[in-house]
Amino acid sequence: MPSLEELQALMRSRLTAVGISVDGGVPTRRNHDRAAQSFSQRIVWAHQQRVPDSTANNICLAFTFTGVVDETALRRALLGVVERHEILRTTYHTDDDGSYYQLIHTDLPIRVQTLDLDDAPASTERLSELIAEAATEPFDLAGESSIRLTFVRLTADADGQPRLAVVIAMQHIIWDGMTLPAMARDVERFYAQAIANPDGALEIPPLSPQVADFAEWEQDRFAADDHASDTAFWEDQFRDISTTVLPYDRRPESVSERSARMDRQLSDHAESVLRSLSSELRVPPFSVFLAVYYLALRRITGQRDILIGTTVANREEVGMEALIGNFSNSIALRIGTDGAAFADLVADVRAVTDSAFGHRTFPFEHLVEVARRITGDPQAQPFDTLVLFIDQELQGPQLPGVSSTWELAHKGRALLPLAVETFMHADRTEVQISYQIDLFEPSTVERIHDNIEQVLSDATADRPLSDLLPADLVTSGGVQV
Repeated sequence: MPSLEELQALMRSRLTAVGISVDGGVPTRRNHDRAAQSFSQRIVWAHQQRVPDSTANNICLAFTFTGVVDETALRRALLGVVERHEILRTTYHTDDDGSYYQLIHTDLPIRVQTLDLDDAPASTERLSELIAEAATEPFDLAGESSIRLTFVRLTADADGQPRLAVVIAMQHIIWDGMTLPAMARDVERFYAQAIANPDGALEIPPLSPQVADFAEWEQDRFAADDHASDTAFWEDQFRDISTTVLPYDRRPESVSERSARMDRQLSDHAESVLRSLSSELRVPPFSVFLAVYYLALRRITGQRDILIGTTVANREEVGMEALIGNFSNSIALRIGTDGAAFADLVADVRAVTDSAFGHRTFPFEHLVEVARRITGDPQAQPFDTLVLFIDQELQGPQLPGVSSTWELAHKGRALLPLAVETFMHADRTEVQISYQIDLFEPSTVERIHDNIEQVLSDATADRPLSDLLPADLVTSGGVQV
C-alpha cells in the first residue's frame, strides 16, 4: 500500500498535469487584465518592434489526420484551448516610458479558415503551398492573437481513408519546444468532450498559474535578487574569446533574415554511435552531439575555444508544464578541451553545460550586455551558432481511431547566422541546419553536415582527438595554417 507521502506526490503530479498549482510558487498577478512581459516575451517583442514584417519568430506546425475526424468537434476543441490559455488571448505593448507589458483579453477572436481540397488535383502539393504561406505571414502582436488555424480537407489516401490537415501558425512569443505536449493534452480532452456532448458547452478546467502570472513573478524576482554570481560567471565565459566563430562565405555590410534550411538524416552507423556513446559514457545524447558539433566547427575554423549557444526550457515551477507559452532562454556554452580522447571532450562538454545550466535563468538580454561589455564590441552577440537537441518524441493530438503525422514548416527567415536542430526519434535522428543565405553558400552548410556525419561515424570513447581533426590542425597546435 502506498504511503501518505507517495499518495500526496501522485496527487501533486496529477494536479500539475492539468495546470492546477499545488503550492505558492507562482502567485496570481496583481492586475487581471495587464502584466509585465516576461524576459522571453521581451526579446521577441523588441525584435518585432525593430522589424515589424519579420517572420523569423514564426512557428508553423501542420498536422495531418488520416481516418474519420469530427471536424466540428476538433474545431471546438482548439477554440477550447484558446479559452483556457490566456496567452492565446494576449496582445503586447510598450508604455510611454518604454516599459513592455501585455494585455490579457476576455475575448480576442482568432483567425480560423477552412479550405476544401477534397476534389482538387494535387491536393498535397497545394497543402505545401498553404503551409508555406501560413509560415511566412507576419503577426501584429499588438493587434491580434498570436495563433491562426487553417483546416484543410484533403483527398483520401490510397486506402480510401479521409484526410484532414490542420495548419497552426503561431508566433514564438507564445511557443517553446515543450508547448506541444500541453496543447495536445488539452485538444484530446476537449475533443472527447465535444464528441460525447455535441450540443453542450465544453467544461474548461481553470488553469493556474497562467503565463502572465509567471511573467510578473519573474520580473519581481529578478528585481529583488542579487545577480553578482550570475554576472561574474558569464563575464568569465566571454573573456578573451571571439563570439564570432562561423566560416562565413560573405560578410556584407547589412544582413537580412532570409534563410534556407538543409535537412539530413544521420546514417544508421552514425546514429548507432550516438546512442551507444551516450550509454557508454553515461551522458545525455545532447552531450555527445554537442561534442561532435564542436569538432565539426573546429575542423573548418581551426579554433580551439568556441562559443555555441543553446536554449533551456526553464519550466521548473509547479504547473508550468501544462502551459502554452514561451519560457525558453538562450545561453552560451564555451567549449575547449585539452583532453586526449573523445571521452575527455564529452566529459568537458558535460561539465560546461552543467555549469552554464546553473545560471540558465540569467536573461538573454542581460547576457548580450555582458558579452558586449567584456568583448568591447558594441554589436557583439553571445554566439553566432546554436544547437537544439530534442531526444523525446513530441506528438501532436492523438484522436481516437485516427492516425496522425506532423511537420515543422520552414519559414524562410532566421535570427541567427546558423542554427542546428536535431530530433532524435525512436528509429532515426534528423539534423536540420537553418542558415542565413546572405552569409553562407549551400556548399558550406553541406560541409558542416558532412563533418557531423564523419566525426560521429569515426568516434569511439578512446579515439584520440587528433584522429578526428585534420592533420594540419594537429601539427599547427590547433590553429589552421
